[in-house]
Order: sequence, then C-alpha cells, then structure tokens
Amino acid sequence: MITGFKRPEKNVVEVTVHADSIHIGSLFGSSLAPMAPLAELITRGGIPAEVVEDVGKDLWAKMLYNCALNPLGAIFNVPYGLLGEESYSREIMEAVIDEIFSVMEATGHKTHWSAPGEYTAVFYERLLPPTEKHESSTLQDIRAKKPTEIEALSGAVVLLGEEAGVPTPVNWTLYKMVRFMEGRNLSEGEGGES
Repeated sequence: MITGFKRPEKNVVEVTVHADSIHIGSLFGSSLAPMAPLAELITRGGIPAEVVEDVGKDLWAKMLYNCALNPLGAIFNVPYGLLGEESYSREIMEAVIDEIFSVMEATGHKTHWSAPGEYTAVFYERLLPPTEKHESSTLQDIRAKKPTEIEALSGAVVLLGEEAGVPTPVNWTLYKMVRFMEGRNLSEGEGGES
C-alpha cells in the first residue's frame, strides 16, 4: 500500500495520495478467494485494491519505500519530494535501499526487483513523484508527540541484519535518530523538560 493519509481530527482521515493500488494477500498460503470481496469494497470506496499471489514481495517493496523516506522526512521535517531533489538525501536513501537488498538476500526474502538500481529507477520515476507533497506518518507522529512506526521499519531491518550478520549502519543511524526524537517528545509529554 503506497497511499498517504492524514488524520486532522480524531475521527477524520484524509487520503492525500495514491502511488499504487492496495495489494491484499496471504503470507501463509491461505486461500485468496475470501479476500476478493474486501478488495472490491475498498476499490468501490475510492481506493484501488487488488488481491495478489505473492504479497511478501509487496511488503518488502513497502519496506524499501518507507525506510528510504519516512525517517529522513521526519528528521529533516520535509515532505517526500524534497528528499528526492537533493543529492545529499538521495545518497542516504540509496544507501538505505542497498542495505535492505543485502538483508533480503541474506534472509531469503525477495521483492519485485532483483537489484537496488532496478528499484531506485522505479522509485524516482514512478513512486516518488505522485507522493512528493506527502509528509510521512513518522513526521506526523513526531509532530503529534506520538510513538512512531520506526521499530517496524528501520528497526526491523536492523534486527534482521543483526540476525543475518549483515551490517546496516545507515538504517541503524536513522532508527536511532528517530527514536531520539520520539523519546524527547514522549518525555516532554510526561512533564519532562522541553
């Protein structure tokens, strides 16, 4: 799912962007037939959705996208598009992507692209442009002084890398930076220093 959301009020969600349809499937070999009505309802609701055979590849595609953009968007306090415009941030994102491909290879996971360069071409040409004005959920959570999803993004890459003996220094650094920001926010919310 590469769909951007904002929650301006407690019971209001705004869909800000779509870069692709929502892919629904099973990681455990379950029948896909019961998922078709759900995909159809989501599509009728205005967000394209489809049932796919190998949703694991889609999950890793989502990891590549979010790990490259979410931490940096939060750290630099910018929307996705600005990250793609500067060579400095592009180099960081490409290092994140390289590390994730190394982790996938070492752990037997696959995505739709066989090498980092194949993915980055699609990332810059097709995925990033329609989401250029979107601010990451990580940034939105930092601003709202809420816990972020960094543990499930960069944190998961770092953990899998450690288990497989694959260094992930860029993902580790971004993970620690966001955890610092998150920790500061949460301690301020509990009466800590500001």
